[in-house]
Amino acid sequence: MTYAMGEYYERVSDYDLEYQSQSEQDVPFWKELVVRYTPQRVLELACGSGRIGLELLRGLGDFALEGLDIAPEMLAAYQRKLEREPEALQRRVTLHEGDMCDYELPNKGTFDLIFLSFNSVSHLYELEQQLSTFKTTYDHLTLGGRFVIDTFLPDIDYLSNALNRPSYVYLEDEIESPANDFTMLLYTSRKYDQIEQVQHTVWIHEKFFLTGEHERYLTNLDMHVFFPRELQLLFLATDFSIEAIYGSYDWKPFGKGTRQIVVGRKR
Repeated sequence: MTYAMGEYYERVSDYDLEYQSQSEQDVPFWKELVVRYTPQRVLELACGSGRIGLELLRGLGDFALEGLDIAPEMLAAYQRKLEREPEALQRRVTLHEGDMCDYELPNKGTFDLIFLSFNSVSHLYELEQQLSTFKTTYDHLTLGGRFVIDTFLPDIDYLSNALNRPSYVYLEDEIESPANDFTMLLYTSRKYDQIEQVQHTVWIHEKFFLTGEHERYLTNLDMHVFFPRELQLLFLATDFSIEAIYGSYDWKPFGKGTRQIVVGRKR
């Protein structure tokens, strides 16, 4: 089966604009996690354009950070942002273009923290991809190293609505550009495949410019829906122990929020 993913990430500036508010929610969590675990070498899978990585580098700690992403557009944007940072910070970063299902980095076996943030695990659609990612990540960690995954907790009512055809269209957000030269409206329409556990989303992006011009484009994004025991079993099936599971970015116990943040440990 072919899945839609790449086109959603091709317009990097729009992507960054759409998810700037997400940083207010999850970046403090990742900063605190780095403080708690005091890693020396960190790898971010699906690092994107550096939304989280750059904030971690500006925070506490002197760890080396590596980022892996399959999208060259995202890595190019990350590099451009990095070049605006102090040289000392730049020297701590290494970026790699590659697939998280099958990567082989020079520092394999030395990472004490590898993380996969904000639903990116949902781009692992097939069981073979999922197992390969977990096994490859296990091999890249040092003994006792941690693999942390953050993804959404499935909402059964929401998924049930996505079984209906035609589906609802949701207004997700209204965003002003940094230069105040346009307003962007974001809509989604969703269809859920309960056999494959894949949510097929059509994103509708509408820009209204002060000049009176109007731009509208559609992108498709498929996401695998991970149910809690399924995600936990992937850790256990690849020899990780599960150290903790949190339900939100403010460290609430699992079940007390809308997230499932699993901390696996290499044993």
